[in-house]
Amino acid sequence: MEQSTSRTQRALVLVRKGKTPYAAAKEVGLTPAALYAAIKREEAKGSMAACPCCGTLVPAEKINRNALKERQPCAQSSLP
Repeated sequence: MEQSTSRTQRALVLVRKGKTPYAAAKEVGLTPAALYAAIKREEAKGSMAACPCCGTLVPAEKINRNALKERQPCAQSSLP
């Protein structure tokens, strides 16, 4: 995973990939309570979705479904 992302964001990615929140928090050096709070915040937003290209949480309305059909990479995947 990219090091420029926060520990919380890296842990959220691991949770989305199937790890338990406790294991994901420990893997990135975060307290489980902080990760559980982040999960609760994201669930409360409800409008966030994982980008199908890069996995970053973005507002659901920002995902360009037409670009996905044409297999074009999103702007996030071109970042260094």
